[in-house]
Order: sequence, then C-alpha cells, then structure tokens
Amino acid sequence: MNLAFVVQRYGDDVAGGAEALCRQTARALVAAGHHVTILTTTARDYLHWSPHYPAGSSTDGSVEVRRFDADPADPVAASRLGREVALGWGGWDREVAWATAQGPVSRGLLDELATSAGDYDVVALWTYLYATTQLAMPLVRERAILVPTAHDEPMLRFGITRGLIAMAAGLAYLTPEERCLVRDLHDAPGQPDEIVGAGLTPTSPGDPLRARQTFALPDRFALYLGRVDPGKGTDRLFAMHAAYRAAAGELGLVVAGRRPEGVHVPDQVTQLGFVDDRSKADLLAAAEVLVLPSVNESLSLVLMEAWQAGCPTLANGRSDVLAAQTARSGGGLVYLDESDYVHQLTRLASDTALRTAHSRAGQAWAVGETWQNVIGRWESLFERVRSGRPVGT
Repeated sequence: MNLAFVVQRYGDDVAGGAEALCRQTARALVAAGHHVTILTTTARDYLHWSPHYPAGSSTDGSVEVRRFDADPADPVAASRLGREVALGWGGWDREVAWATAQGPVSRGLLDELATSAGDYDVVALWTYLYATTQLAMPLVRERAILVPTAHDEPMLRFGITRGLIAMAAGLAYLTPEERCLVRDLHDAPGQPDEIVGAGLTPTSPGDPLRARQTFALPDRFALYLGRVDPGKGTDRLFAMHAAYRAAAGELGLVVAGRRPEGVHVPDQVTQLGFVDDRSKADLLAAAEVLVLPSVNESLSLVLMEAWQAGCPTLANGRSDVLAAQTARSGGGLVYLDESDYVHQLTRLASDTALRTAHSRAGQAWAVGETWQNVIGRWESLFERVRSGRPVGT
C-alpha cells in the first residue's frame, strides 16, 4: 500500500515516545513491502516548533520524508487557554485559539496534503493533541486513521478531540487501556479500530563497562530515560528519590534525556542529556532498575526496551497503562506514592533474586513482541478502512 504518516516531529534525535513509535512503525511497514511517506515539520522542539531540520524531501532509510516549516507557537498562551478551556471558561473559539497557539500550524504541509491526499491508500495521523492532526483530519477524513496516543488529560475531553475521533475512518490504539479510555469518554461512531501496539527489534546486549567509561556514573543506580520535564513526572521523581536516599537507599539516580530550558535538576542527580541508542543500551545494562514516574502514557516504549534488555522496572502504578503493561510482562514493580516508591525501590535494590526474577520475566515477555505481529494488525486495519470507504474516494 501507499501510506502517509502525518506527525508533528520526526527524526532519530527527536525525544518523544509517540514520534519514536511513529518512526519505528514507518520503518517496519516499509520493510514489510509498503511505501510510507512522512509529512512533518522542520521542528525538533515541541514548544516553539523552531526550524531545526531543512525543509524539503529526504529519506530515512527507505522511508520518504517531507518536511515543512511551521508558524511560531505561543506556548504561554497555549498553556493559559488550555487551562481556561479545561475549567469550562469558553467554548469552541477558545479551543481553536488554544490549538493555534500550541501548533504546529504548517500551511505548506496542509497544502501538500490537500493536493496529494488521493495518492495515498491510507493516511495515519499521529497524536490527537497537535495542530498537524487537528487541521489535516478534514482534508483526509475518508482515508484517515487516527493514532490518538491518548492518556487521561483535560485536552482529551475537548470538543476538538471529540470531533477528531468522530471524523476518523479508523482508530489505531497502542494498548487495551487506551482504547477503554477513549471509548469511555467519546461515543465513537463505530468505525474500525485495532490495538496495534508496538514491536521490538532484536538488539545486541548493552555493555555496562562501556557505559561507565563513557559517563561518570554512581556505583549503583536507578535510571530514568526520557524527557526531563515536570509533565513527565521528573520533579516528583527527584523528590521521591531524595526521600529514598534519606532513608539510606543505596542507588543513585541517573537521568538521560533532553531537558527543556528552565527545568531544574538537583545536584545529587546525575544528568547525561540526550543519549544515542548504543549509549541507552549500555546504560540499561549498567542500571539496577529503570524508574518511570509519568502517569500520562498511552504505551511506554522505554518499559518495553528495559524488559528486552533484562533491566527490571519500577513504574508509576497510578497510570492504568503502566500498571497493566507491568502486570502483563512481569518485568517489574509499581508504586503508588512516595513511601511506596521508597519501599519498592529498597526491595529491588536489596534483593538480587527479586531483580533476577523480574529481569527474566521481562525478557521472556519481550520475545513475543515482534514487529511481524504489529504489522499484521496494522494491515488488517488498513484493509478495513479502505474497504469501508465510499467508491471513488
């Protein structure tokens, strides 16, 4: 099939779970014989959408990429308007103002899609949250699959989101919990959907010695991988880990990921910044446990990667998605509050047999998470969307 993926950012150095999964899925579909064109912006950051990549056409392996400039965003106004809408202060006009202020609004991308939509069998729109999806959906609704990457947040209840879900020709979910959430909040009109999930590519084991030669690491440590951002729970993580250390906890805390301007990281936390895939594998091999404090997840790739690497995990159990992923894999534990974090991390740090049991369970589960299975689910959804389309569209 000839497929298009519309996504707000794209690239091997883009620090975002939805964007990373979009890229991995595109590459897996191409490997399975499909043609995928990425329609995206020139941005790498998700607040201002400042140009980073050159506009125009390029390739990512065998994936075709077309990048377009986006209008500057106004994150201060977007934050204010989002809060006002969530509190019920204003209607449709304020929602539109929020979406425009948040962006990315890319007129070139929309013009391209309006011209070429008929060339694609299916157009997958990645994430409900951004203007690339919100503005593109009406242009391609007869062939559009929405990939919501939804979690329980106020914007999921906005009228704009309800309209996107109703307008889509199909829906691709990442977990059963995400599908339940969307179905509970919105009356979808019965279009085809699928829990497509994510696959894992076989990788070589990381090298813990190389990690220690590359980075100045504590002797024993818990690892956080991802954006260093209060929205991802990192401020709370820093406070919980400080309480753990105050209770004589032995593990230091290492964080690897981009840190937006203005986000503070305590001096006692080892901060590495963005790391490449090899360094990430090495850090997972060196860490005693991976910690994940976010409550806002539709699926966690980093949990899957940790289990594949044999690294046990400790995740926020207040996230239905993370709790269910952890239960299905057996690859780790969950916590509910600060005292529970201290207790569970102390258990993992002090009990080698417990860490080994979770390591083995996670690795055994990861073996079955293949891209072949994921692509089969995507192809089933493609066929159902295409067969349900009116003739001539």
